[in-house]
Amino acid sequence: MAGFHVLHRHPFTPFDQTPSAEAASFSAMPIPDEILPPVIGENFRHRLGAFPIEIANWLPRDAETDLTIALKKKLLATRRDEVVGFKAGGEAVAQEAALLVSQWSGVNISTTGIDALVEASSLVADDLAVLQPVKSVDGTEKLLLTAAVVCCPSRWSLAEKMGHDMLAVHAPVAKYAEHVGAAVDNYFQRITVEKPVWRSNWIIQDHPALFQPVIPPGPLRENPQDLWIRMERQTLRRLPETGGILFTIRGYQQPLPEYLSRSKDIASNLRILLERLPDDVAHYKSVYYYRPKILAWINQFC
Repeated sequence: MAGFHVLHRHPFTPFDQTPSAEAASFSAMPIPDEILPPVIGENFRHRLGAFPIEIANWLPRDAETDLTIALKKKLLATRRDEVVGFKAGGEAVAQEAALLVSQWSGVNISTTGIDALVEASSLVADDLAVLQPVKSVDGTEKLLLTAAVVCCPSRWSLAEKMGHDMLAVHAPVAKYAEHVGAAVDNYFQRITVEKPVWRSNWIIQDHPALFQPVIPPGPLRENPQDLWIRMERQTLRRLPETGGILFTIRGYQQPLPEYLSRSKDIASNLRILLERLPDDVAHYKSVYYYRPKILAWINQFC
């Protein structure tokens, strides 16, 4: 895997490639209002923050859907080993998840197993990850990641996550186990077929590429106005036949100055969130190095 970030400003070009000339005219759409991070409580804490979602609004289209699907198709054609993960025994959950997506999209798929999940992933902008219930030797059941098509990783490798439960998958996330590890496992057990849920998260990065599995060796930028805010809209939906869970992830990127210019409330919320971040979480969110500069600069938007 290549490890060098090519500096550019086009989310739909991989981190290690140069955009085409047409990308120069790209303008990011505003990240949807409903997934913007709120300020909750008085101190930082990881929260599951899951909310019910109507099935009709499960995987909505928007102005960047076609661009995201085009990126996914290119990656699947040229870098499949980096964006597709599969563990033996995951055929049934992969195919059931694929059928759920294809039925929702109104498009029939012709393949089976992991190939069906790959085919279904080209119908929506969202990445698809499937958790499979597996009994351990002591009789307890765990949900393990056994099939996935992830074309928009935020500085993490899909191969390193495959075959693990949610606690292990999120091991790099500072304070995850301490704050929500057990709560997430319990919540997943209560998700039902007809009542999917959604949640969101945020991160600040110095490169806009949606396909960004590699952590750069050091800061890529110096000025806050060159940073991007990245958010993910995630959904969880139970699979009726296998009992697995389909976890979908849709990534959005917007230049930080454009995001802050949307409203004083949006800018003030982000300032508070940044001020409250513990240092280890700030490192995880890629913002530790930039935080003093952002906080000295952000007040003009508040």
